[in-house]
Amino acid sequence: MDSEKYIGLDVHQATIVVAVMDSAGKLIMESILETEAATILVRMSLRTKMASYGFAVSAPFSICTLVLTCLLATAVAGQAPPKRAVNRPSQNTLSVDCHGNEKPQRVLSSVALSEGETWRAYVEVNVQSNLGCLHTTRLWVAKANHPYRLVYLVPPKRDRAENGMEILGWARNSRMLLAKTELWQYGSDAPDKQQVLALDAATGEVYEPELEAMLQDHKDKQCAFRVTDAGFSSDTNVVILVRAKFFTALEVDETESDVPAAKRCGDTEETWSFNYATGEVKQVGNAKPFHLFKKFLPNRQAK
Repeated sequence: MDSEKYIGLDVHQATIVVAVMDSAGKLIMESILETEAATILVRMSLRTKMASYGFAVSAPFSICTLVLTCLLATAVAGQAPPKRAVNRPSQNTLSVDCHGNEKPQRVLSSVALSEGETWRAYVEVNVQSNLGCLHTTRLWVAKANHPYRLVYLVPPKRDRAENGMEILGWARNSRMLLAKTELWQYGSDAPDKQQVLALDAATGEVYEPELEAMLQDHKDKQCAFRVTDAGFSSDTNVVILVRAKFFTALEVDETESDVPAAKRCGDTEETWSFNYATGEVKQVGNAKPFHLFKKFLPNRQAK
């Protein structure tokens, strides 16, 4: 059996793709590394990974690896250093503005604690302003004395590259977390897209109620809405309450007077109930109380 192995490196400013092939050109292993000398020195020690594929790594191979590392480090040193993300601790993560900021940003929300402090969660928004204001939003949760894990991610979309999230609070004596997201496109006439979601911190299961169902009683009118508040009901089942402000949806350069009176939505506020267990959607009175536990602490990870 031919024991010769070949290494290929596709080097870019941000990443390096490392591929290991046998003498027949068959791909055996592939890995992506950050283009930084420190990262390469750690990650390019392939002895352990090679051994897991059933062949030994010779001394010449190790020497070759070190030579490649030095060459790569020299090449990287000659490049302009990549811009580091600026940490923004405990800020508003629902609508992070990247315009006017040349450096990438990493914005963290405060840490939201559940009742009894069994669970905690926070939002992270990474903004690549140098790539055209691309937002990536992540929701992290953890049980007390356990590490955080990623449970929800909002990537930048082609028509709405900017996004964010706000933690609204926890259901009382529960592991259910309530959050609101928003997606938008700077300079676009397209309306922002809002979503409310309930997340089970233990399982990661997400319930995203169909907010467009709130328009069912306005189907003959030219209506739109903005979510103003949300919470849980006191029901034994998980029931999300969403309060929204309704108004007449207008086209570009259109005023409300241009819309026939029968089609106008008017300025009204409504509260709707979304049952997590049954899927039932119904309008309820605006006096219906919201039940949320809210306790927030500064996010130490931003330091």
